[in-house]
Amino acid sequence: MPGPVKFKRTEREQGGAWELSFADMMTLILCFFILMVTVSEVNREQYEVVAESLGEAMGTKAPEPEAPMIPAEWRQRLKSMEDVRHEITARTRHASDALSLEMRPNAVAVNLRGAVFFELGSAELTPTALEILADIAPPLMGIPYRMTVEGHTDNIPIKSSAFPSNWELSAARASAVARYFIDHGFPRDHVQVMGLADTRPKRPNMDIHGNAIAENQAQNRRIVILVEPME
Repeated sequence: MPGPVKFKRTEREQGGAWELSFADMMTLILCFFILMVTVSEVNREQYEVVAESLGEAMGTKAPEPEAPMIPAEWRQRLKSMEDVRHEITARTRHASDALSLEMRPNAVAVNLRGAVFFELGSAELTPTALEILADIAPPLMGIPYRMTVEGHTDNIPIKSSAFPSNWELSAARASAVARYFIDHGFPRDHVQVMGLADTRPKRPNMDIHGNAIAENQAQNRRIVILVEPME
């Protein structure tokens, strides 16, 4: 009488199926990760940490995120920051008492006097401000620049129904300037607005005896437009 039939497990049955399933799972995770990177803004440090972890698990190296593409026609119009400064200076010579320009590392800072651009306690642009902004805007349009608009005040407290403090006032004034550029064609996703109140004075608001320095306070009431090329 023949004995019981014995089946010998193949090498594939001993572990291959499990390994294949694990590999499929890791591949799906990697694909999902790449998709998320593609459709979202990449945080470089987080990307490197997660990519390294996945690379170790898969035994492969995750792809590097690609830099955003700048249209060729924009690249052709891209000017150096020094050229931008010269062009804005030439267009605003008639208003030299209302603004000043300075070079920063790979950027141009346009400093606007608050007294010329806004009435006391207001965030509405004056007619003179609109004329000056109309001269500043053309050199910046249609070119891949990033713009940061900073609102600054002096240390004199404000408390009104519209602006409970200088934080709200400085933010509203910076927003008004940024809104002008956006309404005239500057890409809104290239603009950042900051209300800094009196936290970054250009000059000391008070002397060593605690007395207000009116001239310095006037200089501290300002808007700064920082223009730099897109990375």
